[in-house]
Amino acid sequence: MKTFKHHMPTKVIFGRKTFLKLKDECESAKLDTSKIAVICGKSALHHGYADFVKKQFENVEIFDDVMSDPSVELAKELTEKVKDFNPSLIVAIGGGSAIDLAKVISGLLNNEGDVEEFIGVPECFKNPAVPLVAVPTTSGSGSEVTPYAVLTNKKEWKKAPLISSYLFPVIAIDDPELTVTMPSHVTANTGIDALTHCMEALVSKRATPISKLYSLEGIKLITKYLPRAFGNPRDIEAREKVMLGSMFGGMAITDAGAGLVHTLAHILGVMYDIPHGLANAMFLSAVLEFYGLSAKDELLSIGRAMEIESSNIYEIVEKIKEFLRFFGKPETLKPLGVSEDDISSFVSLAMAKKFLMTNLPRIPSEKDIRTILEKLLKNS
Repeated sequence: MKTFKHHMPTKVIFGRKTFLKLKDECESAKLDTSKIAVICGKSALHHGYADFVKKQFENVEIFDDVMSDPSVELAKELTEKVKDFNPSLIVAIGGGSAIDLAKVISGLLNNEGDVEEFIGVPECFKNPAVPLVAVPTTSGSGSEVTPYAVLTNKKEWKKAPLISSYLFPVIAIDDPELTVTMPSHVTANTGIDALTHCMEALVSKRATPISKLYSLEGIKLITKYLPRAFGNPRDIEAREKVMLGSMFGGMAITDAGAGLVHTLAHILGVMYDIPHGLANAMFLSAVLEFYGLSAKDELLSIGRAMEIESSNIYEIVEKIKEFLRFFGKPETLKPLGVSEDDISSFVSLAMAKKFLMTNLPRIPSEKDIRTILEKLLKNS
């Protein structure tokens, strides 16, 4: 067995009504709650989550500027606003966008330099970030348990990742009751994002015995319970299980990383303003099919986790396609605005990330990426 490392410093509080214990958990962790910045979007404000924090502590400022797929520019603007408040603690409430943006801000507050200086740099921050409590209200990104934060560079049509062990939240409060207000399409998109994390981490060459446990359990939970959560938003058991699967997905990619699905999905998201989960859904089965025999054992493990009675990996991939179709995934890329004229640009952007592909079970050539895209522009 090869040597591996596992580092997950975030304290997780998981379960129904755990959000109500926010103050107790902060006190238990001996966090300085003298000045709290709440970073969230309008949804957290609308549902009263931000006001709940305000009632629990004496000095709270709410920054509800979060937008979906936050840009580098928004990170800069919001960092300056939060810096003026000078918080001792940050509470991030929302989906991956809110948590990622809050993580970036927490790091920038204690590290001099523009955000661009830290993008793509391994272990980018020298100083510890302002302590952060993450409260996810979706079940998808798993960002509450990762050292990653992803922004969007709209000028260069690419994602802008920041990576640092200081970006792990101090506490993650995963309360499935906060997810019941998600519309069905958001439930589907975020759940498929979580499923993609689990599957990509499983096939990664960086996968460890620990990350594989997280991946496989996440696949079991999400494929069993996401259809129920999608069909009935108030099914709290389903919400709970999907949130647990999402958290496992975050833990899995922390150790093993994501892969080609995410590389292509990020390009689709930036070029065509497509929600990240939907973008993952468009590429997941196509990429797994491309890996084929190079990831045979892992695909068979996915089949067993999904209770698919087949030892044919291509039948397993077909079942994954059927699963994604249930949530309304388009059959081709055309309804999302992609045309054959866009393929060359898409391929160029993908190949620019080839340095990220060393951990894939099968490393694609330029021709392979083109073939995947061409197939997805026809009726698959």
